[in-house]
Amino acid sequence: MSQDRQLFDAIKRHFARKSSAQLQEIVQGTNPERWSPEAIAAADEILQDRRAGRAEEPQLAEEEQPPLSPPFPYGLGFLVGFIPIFALNGFRFGSEFGAGARENPDLPVPFGPKAAWLALDTTDTEAVAAALGLREVRASSWAEGIEAAYQASVFVTPPLADWTLAVSTALFPPDRVEVFVKPLLERLSRQFGEAQYFCTHRAVELHLWARARQGRLVRAFGWLGEKGLTLWHEGPPTRAERDLGFGFLDGQPATGTPAPDETGVMQIAALWSVDPTTLDEHFKEPQPGLLGRWAGNAIGQ
Repeated sequence: MSQDRQLFDAIKRHFARKSSAQLQEIVQGTNPERWSPEAIAAADEILQDRRAGRAEEPQLAEEEQPPLSPPFPYGLGFLVGFIPIFALNGFRFGSEFGAGARENPDLPVPFGPKAAWLALDTTDTEAVAAALGLREVRASSWAEGIEAAYQASVFVTPPLADWTLAVSTALFPPDRVEVFVKPLLERLSRQFGEAQYFCTHRAVELHLWARARQGRLVRAFGWLGEKGLTLWHEGPPTRAERDLGFGFLDGQPATGTPAPDETGVMQIAALWSVDPTTLDEHFKEPQPGLLGRWAGNAIGQ
């Protein structure tokens, strides 16, 4: 599937939650900075499908977001209190998500919710494990690896097209997100060309995406919905973010645009690299990955 088709389909999935009145506003809009031609075409196609009876109006349309309260500063250690939540809730969800993999433990197992992961532009699984400084590295099936990742081990996947992923609850930021993620991505992108970071946890509505190229961070956004707080906003929003409807004003999600959520993180991951929640749909080869553990305050240090 081409990148343009992926983008178009992702926009349609997102817009399917909007009412026809909201879609009509997009189609008739004259703001090219807000909506790309692909977004307008996707909205128009959904409207045509609804008129022809091929699609239905959502029972509960996506509501416009109310104005957000201003952010407040957060100090060192602000996120530390969430780590027990990540560890407990994350593994429970991971076990349910991968339950169907026990019959075929070597086949790709989807993951993503209540997890954090890296996407690296390489097919060298061993190089990724080495770059992360993992210890006691060994081969692992997908089923074992994903289950262990939700218990703070690090599972490095076999190649997924041009990408390799590394997933673990240990990758949740232990402190200020930019202090943990930015140097990690910049270091990895110097080695692999591009490095991306994603995390999402619905218990506290923590949602974050970031990418670096050739040693330089180019985009990052982090949102703590429980407190209506922007944790990190750096670099211009990407085309994928704009076309999925995300808007930003002074670092906050703009009024009238969707607040970042779990689904949005997966959609951005799909457009930037790989959506981990659909691995079993797109990758059918039974290949092992690598499982290891890390020590210290940051991966690879």
